[in-house]
Amino acid sequence: MSRLLHLAGICAALVVCFLVLTQGCSWNRPEKNDTANGNPGNVAGTRQINPPLNFAPYSPAAIYAGLQRNTFSKTGYDTDPDISRDGQWIVYVSDSHSGNPDIFLKKLNGEAIVQKTTSASNDVQPCFSPDGKNIAFSSDRNGKYDIFIMPTDKNGSLWQVTRSTADAVSPSWSPDGKKLAYCAKTPRGDWEIWIADLNTQSLTNLGPGMNPKWHPTQNLILFQRPYYSGALSYSIYTIDTEGKNLTLLVRGDRWVPTNAAWSTDGARIAFAARGNADGLATVAPLTKANDIWMINADGSQELRVTEGPGQNWRPTWAKIGDEEKIFFVSDKDNQTNIWSLNCGKFQIEE
Repeated sequence: MSRLLHLAGICAALVVCFLVLTQGCSWNRPEKNDTANGNPGNVAGTRQINPPLNFAPYSPAAIYAGLQRNTFSKTGYDTDPDISRDGQWIVYVSDSHSGNPDIFLKKLNGEAIVQKTTSASNDVQPCFSPDGKNIAFSSDRNGKYDIFIMPTDKNGSLWQVTRSTADAVSPSWSPDGKKLAYCAKTPRGDWEIWIADLNTQSLTNLGPGMNPKWHPTQNLILFQRPYYSGALSYSIYTIDTEGKNLTLLVRGDRWVPTNAAWSTDGARIAFAARGNADGLATVAPLTKANDIWMINADGSQELRVTEGPGQNWRPTWAKIGDEEKIFFVSDKDNQTNIWSLNCGKFQIEE
């Protein structure tokens, strides 16, 4: 009898172990490399809004509404667009004039182009300050990528924001224009998100992540973070500027969500989707993806907003008059230029 009781106890223990292990293998298991909120290797406190994005069918009526080409390079490429808050100006990167990436500025309704940088370095990822008076960007002019700021409407000395020992890229302004979020590479080769206070020059580390985008009105950062499920892939998260309230919005498995961006009112998010994660961790002005998608800011539902030949990537939002637009990069005409489409009238549906 005692032997039977002993065997029964062993069987019960094995059943418990099996249930624990299978529970840990569900889609929302803790990520191996997560160190947010001071909890290395565990994301038990992470809020998860929805299951992995499945790329549901979309309405063709919402595709390419008001499609417009905004740059017209015939050689090289135009990429990394950003639009001023007043909807008047576009700043972007082009190598069509000098053979290396420089930053250019032009009126959205005009043709005259102003070349803002002329160095032999790679100047990439420009973004307007909220008041439009300055442009932050990333450049490797000192041998590695650092974050710089230059005035928008005149030539002047550059302000070097970062002086890290490794690359610092992807600047994004706070709503009041007093801080910058960016990502920097660690000595191990991983990427982490930082916030630089431009007045006090203090730094805040928010943990692992890439391509941060500051919410237009709140102290909330949208970003992508790698995770490992047999192979490198990425998810889209938000986190507050104190490094708390980490929230998973979209997880990509077969398709990788990247370069997420807030709408001008913060109600929606656009991102590019690509078939694999190759090259996402490298610094380059050209990072192709397959199409642009849009979701609600809480991670619910999805809408595919581009289709057809070519690839589309690097979305950014702008309010032009009464119309909300997504600007993006596309090689749909066998030449890489910046395009836009109207998206404010289309509701995301299940």
